[in-house]
Amino acid sequence: MLALLSVYAAKGCPGDARPGLRIRDAADTDFNDLLQLWRELMAVHVENDERFTLADDCDRQFFHYIETARSRDDYRVRVAVQNHHVVGFIICCILPNSPLYRTRWIGYINDISVGKSVRGQGVGTALVKDAVAWMSCQGAESIEVYVAKANTQALNFWRSMGGKDYLERISLDLTDFD
Repeated sequence: MLALLSVYAAKGCPGDARPGLRIRDAADTDFNDLLQLWRELMAVHVENDERFTLADDCDRQFFHYIETARSRDDYRVRVAVQNHHVVGFIICCILPNSPLYRTRWIGYINDISVGKSVRGQGVGTALVKDAVAWMSCQGAESIEVYVAKANTQALNFWRSMGGKDYLERISLDLTDFD
C-alpha cells in the first residue's frame, strides 16, 4: 500500500521529540547498526511474505545503497541516537513528479527502522518529523511511503502520522500466465 502523508511540516528543523534522543546524519561508523536495524525490519517482511527474501549479497548491496544515498543531495540518511547507541534510521529523498500532475516534487520515505527495544517511545515519530521537515524545505509538496500490507504495526504507525491510503500496489505471479 502506498500511503500519502498529509503532513506538511513548518519550514525549519524540528527539535528532538524526547529527551536523550538525538537525530543526526548517518556516519561511516554507523553502518553495522544500520545493517542490524535493516535486517530486523526485513525479518518482519520475510515472515509476512516470501517475496521479501533477501539476496545472498544483500549486506553488500545495502552498504552500496546507504553509501549512494549519503552521497546524493536529493537523499538523506539520518539516525536516531539514544544513550550513544543508534536506535533507528530513516532514508528519504525528494524526486520530481511526472510533469502531467500539478504536484511537482514528491518526498519519499524509502526506509525507516526502529529497534524493537525502543518502539512506541517516539523514535519513529521523531525520525519522520525530521525527514518531513527536510523534504518540505527541499520543496516537496507531498510525502509518500510504501507500506507492506501485512505489516499492520507499520500501517498503524503511518496512519497515526496522518497517512492516508492513496494507491494499492498489486503483484502478479508470472506462473499464472503459463
